[in-house]
Amino acid sequence: MMFLSAFSGALSRLRAYFFDSDKSCLARLRHFLEGDPLAFEACPLSPSVRGRFRAEQLTDLERGTPVILLVSCFSALTFLLLMWETPVAGQVEVWTALVFCLAGIVYARRVSAPQRHRSAVSANGVWRATANAFLHGALWGVFPAFFFADSPLPQQLVIVGFVLSTLFGGGFALCMIPGALLAHVAPIWAGFAVALLSKHDPVFDVVGFATTLYSLVMINGAFKRAEAAAQRCAAEAAAQEGALRDELTLLPNRVAFREELARSFARLARKDERFALMCLDLDGFKNVNDSMGHEAGDLVLVEAARRLKASTRENDLVARLGGDEFALIAVDIRNVEDAVTIARRILASFRAPFEVEGRSLQISTSIGVAIAPSDGVDPESIMRNADSAMYATKQAGRCGYTLFRDRFGFIAERNTLGAELDRAFAEHELFMVYQPFVDSQSCETTGFEALLRWRHPVRGVLSAAEIVPLFEREGQIERVGSWALREATAAAQEWPSHLRLAVNVSALQLRKHDFEEIVREALNASGLEPGRLELELTETAMILDGEKAYDMLANLRQLGVKTALDDLGTGYSSLANLVGLPLDRLKIDRSFVANLETNPMCASVVKLTIELARSLSLSVTAEGVETARQLKMLSEFGCREVQGYLFSAPRPVRQIGDLFGGFPIVEEARAPTSQHEPGRLAAAG
Repeated sequence: MMFLSAFSGALSRLRAYFFDSDKSCLARLRHFLEGDPLAFEACPLSPSVRGRFRAEQLTDLERGTPVILLVSCFSALTFLLLMWETPVAGQVEVWTALVFCLAGIVYARRVSAPQRHRSAVSANGVWRATANAFLHGALWGVFPAFFFADSPLPQQLVIVGFVLSTLFGGGFALCMIPGALLAHVAPIWAGFAVALLSKHDPVFDVVGFATTLYSLVMINGAFKRAEAAAQRCAAEAAAQEGALRDELTLLPNRVAFREELARSFARLARKDERFALMCLDLDGFKNVNDSMGHEAGDLVLVEAARRLKASTRENDLVARLGGDEFALIAVDIRNVEDAVTIARRILASFRAPFEVEGRSLQISTSIGVAIAPSDGVDPESIMRNADSAMYATKQAGRCGYTLFRDRFGFIAERNTLGAELDRAFAEHELFMVYQPFVDSQSCETTGFEALLRWRHPVRGVLSAAEIVPLFEREGQIERVGSWALREATAAAQEWPSHLRLAVNVSALQLRKHDFEEIVREALNASGLEPGRLELELTETAMILDGEKAYDMLANLRQLGVKTALDDLGTGYSSLANLVGLPLDRLKIDRSFVANLETNPMCASVVKLTIELARSLSLSVTAEGVETARQLKMLSEFGCREVQGYLFSAPRPVRQIGDLFGGFPIVEEARAPTSQHEPGRLAAAG
């Protein structure tokens, strides 16, 4: 009964997949052969989800492939030795050589392929696996058809054993890819059937019948497993889609925006596809919330999201970052005029009043525009610059747009910026401030992060977020970064020996061939022990130059210098990229810490990050701690080090002496909201 049930189950599944469906039989068959989950799951799935499903299929196949190839070659060689002195020895030799050739080709391709974690695979990968399975099955289908009838009984029993082991061993390896499994089983079963029918032996007829039933059981099980995996992928895709969407406006949220921004920079590097980033803030939204309540405010946000989507192109991405803040990634930007056209179209869409609860509200938007790569070389810098340009629009009277280059008068001449820097060094306009790292359990100071400032005679005190992108664009970042490193290490040499110094490094600094020597010279000049210096880098900085950056940082680690991955959870950060990086510490981005108390998802991300760091033997620092409640939650999660305005704002070196020991029981404190004094600004990037 079990076999009959399996037989009917396999047939019913085949009928359901290929005939009982709204899709055409050919479309269903194509999905089936491509290893596409659409062959098993009726709901629409994105290409990335389908690629991930195929990657899971091939990963499962690769685990069993080496063993199957080895057993196949061993079986062929054994049979050749058994038939060595028979009349068909020459034919067996040819067949054995073909088996070895196929195994060698498959193994060579496997070895020569890059050894990396595959998050997605195209349909071509499954087609190749199916073709290999068919070739392997065809060789072993020829085996009984050619050699069974004319062999004595002992060799016939050996042939039966080898065929069954290959049939079911291949079924085990291919159980996640039903199309490849059928391609492997069908020729073997056909050749075996031809051999047994030509023998007309009742015993072998029973063997053939049992083999058929077991094959159907195996195929039925493969279909069930693939179907379950497809349903799981669909469920994971739905959960992931929900995690990347803003619940109110249904726009992509901050996490999805960060991922798309990282992909945009990858396309810029690979295909020179330029894009613009726009930060948008609704003017007058706070008054709506205060006077009409949050429900009215929600209606305004939904309508604003609709207008933004209607004003942009299909391939542009509009995201809600939080509150009344939105962001737009405009692709295929050939010049500044393209970006200006989109900004003007958005402003025009906000001219009509918002009809909310019977009232007409005049809501406008302030826009800041930054264009890659001229206004930012990585996700962090272009985001800072677009945000800064948006605040410039607010200060200029709102309801408009500002290009980042206009925000700073666009000092485009290299010699002009060089002259300003010469004056800044001569007049001591550049200076460093320091913000403490604090042990979350004992509230003792464990070190300081060095942050760059420029006391400009016209513009006032400028932060690194404002000046570093300009230095990067004009090729002056190495000069400023080297000075910042020397200044900070010289200051840290005077501190107690248990305090470390963290210095931020720009992506462009890391790409300089003499960066390692610059670090060594700063350490030698200051006398600071290498073990007290920690270089903070964004993952973007490490990815931009690949192995060269890894080798350079590995050499510095051998010297004793530590490395930290800054702003974890933004930019390119991912689990795959963490593996193999020369790291000592992870820094959790302030955007997650800021929402710890109100967003359970952020709390879960922070907790999982701390557990991940612990499993990788990495230290963890949480940035942007501003309330006692955040400190308590981080401490409970196991984060031993924190940083933020709850303890201290960045201070000049002469004012940090009283912070060397630690802090009393802290009370809640909020950071300044000024755009010129953000809680975390890179010293050199």
